[in-house]
Amino acid sequence: MARMPGALWRPVPNCTQGGQDAVYGVVLHIMAGTLDGSDSWFRNPSSQASAHFGVGKDGRIYQWVDTADRAWAQGNGNRTWLSIEHEGQGGDSLTADQLQATASIVAWMHQTHGVKLQSTDSPSGRGIGWHGMGGTAWGGHTACPGTPIKNQRAAIIKAASDAPPPPVTGGAPGASRATVTINGLKYGYGSSGAHVTTVGKALVKAGCSAYADGPGPDWTDADTKSYAKWQKKCGYTGRDADGVPGEASLKKLLGSLPGKTATPTYEPFPGASFFHGGRHSPVITAMGRRLVAEGCGKYSTGPGPNWTNADKASYAAYQRKLGYSGAAADGIPGKASWGKLRVPKS
Repeated sequence: MARMPGALWRPVPNCTQGGQDAVYGVVLHIMAGTLDGSDSWFRNPSSQASAHFGVGKDGRIYQWVDTADRAWAQGNGNRTWLSIEHEGQGGDSLTADQLQATASIVAWMHQTHGVKLQSTDSPSGRGIGWHGMGGTAWGGHTACPGTPIKNQRAAIIKAASDAPPPPVTGGAPGASRATVTINGLKYGYGSSGAHVTTVGKALVKAGCSAYADGPGPDWTDADTKSYAKWQKKCGYTGRDADGVPGEASLKKLLGSLPGKTATPTYEPFPGASFFHGGRHSPVITAMGRRLVAEGCGKYSTGPGPNWTNADKASYAAYQRKLGYSGAAADGIPGKASWGKLRVPKS
């Protein structure tokens, strides 16, 4: 996915690399504090918190987490929603500078990720939401960001609609913004992934670099300009040398066409009654390994194939990580949390 041009890149460790499964929209938050205080808090591993963006009252924009990665901002909403924290206290309105800065982020998200310029109050909706709309599953912060900011969404949307496209670093005027999908992978402006870096390195090796910095995993205008050089080197002209890859030129550049890796398969939910003392199954081992990977392992040894109290304690820790509490975090897997854990099929 991407980093926003014009935002100050301030990467934090509190995120899940490559964990942004989809982008339904963006969730607005209030910091109940300052921009710099939040910046410090998100660097503390024990906080277990972060957001993709932060906006100061003076309009400063920090980007803490790449939008390819999952920020830890709204519990069960993290996998499918991006997030913006705002400096201030509950009940505050956005300052004029904050509103314009937030609108510029939303405009960039609209351009880059297709975020709809509309308000939504549903976790399954699309557009601009707010933290409290997710209820208990999103941490129970029903007063975040507060009514004044919720009511400013219409102004944010209007400003985002009127905003010019954000500046692009490393680019040049006139570069094509078209995209193409070849063998399951997307190429062109806004594309992201290791395959983009592979193309960039091959272009440099072929003597077709237009990069000031890079290449990297995010396709910018510099990639388009570099690819156009390659197309011209191959003898293409006019629209056939617009910098957007074609199958023939890409295969000639790389030697073969990269493809998406096979989609992993996961264990279906076996039912809550599956998990009891005496149960012996490789599914339990696979589950335990995933719990350890999520930082929720409570094992002194293992995990192994026998359901034990250590499995139950580990799963309860995972349920709490998702925002569950009380009886909903009893350590017995439920269908929703099991689906999010993604236990590999044995």
